[in-house]
Amino acid sequence: MNHSYSPIIFGLWIVGSLLQLLSCWAVVKKDYLRHWKAFGCYLILMPAIALPSIPIALWGSQQAYTAVYVIGAVMEALLLSLVVLEITVKVMEPFEALPGKVVARFGFLAMLGISLAITLSVMVHGHGLPPQAEIALTVERTIFMVDALLLWILLFQARSLGLTWKSSVAEIAIGFVLYLTVQATVRFIIPIYSDTTLLTTFANFTGQIAYLIALASWIWTMYRRDPAAPHPTPEVLARIQDWTKDYNAVPKERILAAMGIRINRPDQAETATEEHESEAPLER
Repeated sequence: MNHSYSPIIFGLWIVGSLLQLLSCWAVVKKDYLRHWKAFGCYLILMPAIALPSIPIALWGSQQAYTAVYVIGAVMEALLLSLVVLEITVKVMEPFEALPGKVVARFGFLAMLGISLAITLSVMVHGHGLPPQAEIALTVERTIFMVDALLLWILLFQARSLGLTWKSSVAEIAIGFVLYLTVQATVRFIIPIYSDTTLLTTFANFTGQIAYLIALASWIWTMYRRDPAAPHPTPEVLARIQDWTKDYNAVPKERILAAMGIRINRPDQAETATEEHESEAPLER
């Protein structure tokens, strides 16, 4: 496969490779891997996925490039899901202090967003694309949309979750929201307008620019922010409770129990034991 790429494409490859290597250096130097395992692995493994594809795109065959692209797309999708899970865990860390209304609203919006994302993604069909390319685009598009919506929901509820904007958690999440939203949109455009070369080229170019901006923002965050997630102060937790005190009638345990997740607290276990003993017949 011998393509004549434009100087802009070569420039994006060079800038992207330098930023990827710099991000790997920042992960190691700032000890982000100890606090951000999924995010650190994502930044370290992405160059290992992307850099070998450049010589294959220049001198390899079409089949080899397609195979590398599909493998890279699946690996990136898995890593992105782990990163979004890691961000969600860090944001929801003060779970015991969060009001039931906040947890219920997040669960409802998350389930609604995931359902809509999957429905919209599978409705899109490519025109003239190879089957393996269409499968890869569908997998990427679905995961990008789901991950982007989950992060949008977290940022939408930032105040009620006690999320500090000037923190590594918030800034890393904002970078992924930008990248995932643009990439999901690009993967809607490519299969629908695959016969329009100018539009698909512009879509791919926009997706690359979004990735470079997100990558540069993550590097800035790693050099300027503490990797450890900030714990909400008692004042912030009290303010969160005050915001929703009139709507916190249903405990979080009952909300999660409706979704099949049961949480047993020590005080609840002791109460259950005492009730069981009081109901037991007396020995004679």
